[in-house]
Amino acid sequence: MEPYRADINAADDKGGKKKRRWMWGILLSFLLIGMVSFLSVRSYLMDGLPKLPDKQSMWVKNLQPNITLLDRNGEVIGHRGPFYGRPLKLSEMPPWLPGAFLAIEDQRFWEHPGIDRKAIFRALVANSKAGKKVQGGSTLTQQLVKNMVLTREKTYKRKFQEMWLAYKMEQMLSKQEILELYLNRVDLGNRSFGVEAASQRFFGKSAQDITLSEAAVLASIPKAPTTYDPIKNPNASANRARLVLQTMMAQDKISAEELQKAEQKPAQLKANASGYMDEKYLGHIFDVVGERAKGIIGTQSGDLIIHTTIDPRLQIHALKTITNVVDKFQKTKKVSDGALVSIETETGAVRALVGGQDYDTSKYNRATQALRQPGSSFKAFVYAAALEAGFTPGTVRIDRPTTIGSGEDKWSPQNYTRRYRGPLTLREALKLSTNTVAAQVAAEVGPNKVVELAGRFGITTKLRAHYSIALGSSEVHLIDMTSAFMVFANEGLKHPPYLIENITDTADKNLFTRRSRPSERVYARPYARQMTGMLRDVVESGTGRGAKMGKRQVAGKTGTSQDYRDAWFIGFTADYTTGVWMGNDNNTPMKKITGGLLPVDAWKIYMEEAHKGKKFRPLKAPAPPITTAKSRALIRFYNTLSQNLTAERNLANGEVAKTAANRDN
Repeated sequence: MEPYRADINAADDKGGKKKRRWMWGILLSFLLIGMVSFLSVRSYLMDGLPKLPDKQSMWVKNLQPNITLLDRNGEVIGHRGPFYGRPLKLSEMPPWLPGAFLAIEDQRFWEHPGIDRKAIFRALVANSKAGKKVQGGSTLTQQLVKNMVLTREKTYKRKFQEMWLAYKMEQMLSKQEILELYLNRVDLGNRSFGVEAASQRFFGKSAQDITLSEAAVLASIPKAPTTYDPIKNPNASANRARLVLQTMMAQDKISAEELQKAEQKPAQLKANASGYMDEKYLGHIFDVVGERAKGIIGTQSGDLIIHTTIDPRLQIHALKTITNVVDKFQKTKKVSDGALVSIETETGAVRALVGGQDYDTSKYNRATQALRQPGSSFKAFVYAAALEAGFTPGTVRIDRPTTIGSGEDKWSPQNYTRRYRGPLTLREALKLSTNTVAAQVAAEVGPNKVVELAGRFGITTKLRAHYSIALGSSEVHLIDMTSAFMVFANEGLKHPPYLIENITDTADKNLFTRRSRPSERVYARPYARQMTGMLRDVVESGTGRGAKMGKRQVAGKTGTSQDYRDAWFIGFTADYTTGVWMGNDNNTPMKKITGGLLPVDAWKIYMEEAHKGKKFRPLKAPAPPITTAKSRALIRFYNTLSQNLTAERNLANGEVAKTAANRDN
């Protein structure tokens, strides 16, 4: 029997070993499968995991470009892009402001390591009982991570990455730094990010001065920025704000008395707290200053505060003027748009800029981008070049059929009236906008000289040095024409137009400040004074007489391009130099609109408003002093003789009295 029993025991041992090997195999298989699964899941969850930026970069991460415009006095007039307020330290905020956010968003913020397990468990239980999501378990750190480096997709993978990065962030930053970053970056609706931006937008004041009830309103927003928007949904906002206050009291962040006072005096939104002008007034200006700021400081994401030269009162009046005139004559005169630039004569500061009557319809800027033919308004540079070449305002040329050049360059300009007046002084020829005389003078001086002078005065476009330059055949920008006329008003000194005084960011870091530079002399003072006198005659008794402003001295020049495609008036006083253009974007002709008609009308309407309250100041073109009775008698005699000779000449030519508007070409 013993051998048999031994065999049985041996068999049992052999079977046991086999069984154990089998069990170990299963266990190892499970371990292997588990490890592979873990690695696969981990690989999946960690795939595409973004890196946290460094501490400094967190403050600018994902900031979209935005611009705040200030007017000439430093007052905010407009904003484009998301709103970011000046970053505030916790020490700059009243204690109830961070307290309100912590009470409703993350009660255990100071205890958890970025992930609040208790809050997650509590949320799971509450959501299970309700059968839907009624409570969240995200911490402020998780919200910050989600908004800063993650997408908003609702997946388990994104949630895991959010929790992982929140834990990592808590190791990089202190609790105070995380809370400051959150309060300055939290989405508070209406494209406002951070408590400072939202406080300015809703209450018209800094978050440093915010009340308890106002803080509760801001803290109520993050859960659902649209649902609890205090402007769009005031009732929902007020109800949640009360919940915030009650939660703060339950957590001993405020007393029962403070709760009662806050509920008795709820937050009051300020209507148009920002004081911003409507986008229709500032759209083209935003485009211009944004582009110029980029050229000054380079491409920069983040926030820019640009202190401009714009006068809000004049800007609003300028757009209304252009719009009203164009709308009134759009059908009858076939004019569809206009532009206006107004510059402070003695500085170059642009006080108003209208790039078109409807920014919503067209972003195209007709003041700074459009290239149009200036017509006879360009004659000012022809005669300015002539004075440099030795001509005088009294130099005489004959208004008659004229052919200039030969061969392919042969050109025969005609007057607008198709009539000719015979001998004319340059002063008369400019006043009456006579084409033949301007063409003769340009040919004598040389087109190259005219082009050179125009460039010296500030015309930036490439001008063609052809004989037809005399009649404004080359295309120019309205802002260039306007600033170039300032050279006459400033006795030959050039003041380039500018729109930007300085640029900062919301942290008050100065990025650019315009330096005051000495004026550049580009034209001799005597010639500039003579030209101003000649341009005064254009307004006093010539094609621009519709621009007269009573006793206030005005000088300027009308212009109309071929077939009435463009109509201009550029004029100046001692205070402002303003240019107006009207026409059609598709370059179709208007219905006999000259520079002496609608542009002059719009110019005068605008300028009369711009000069309200301003003292009368003479232009810098004084008449020679008259000290004796004999001198005065001689002047009266020659004035009378000149008038009689002019009348006789006009009668002989069959001329009849015409309105100034119909004389302009």
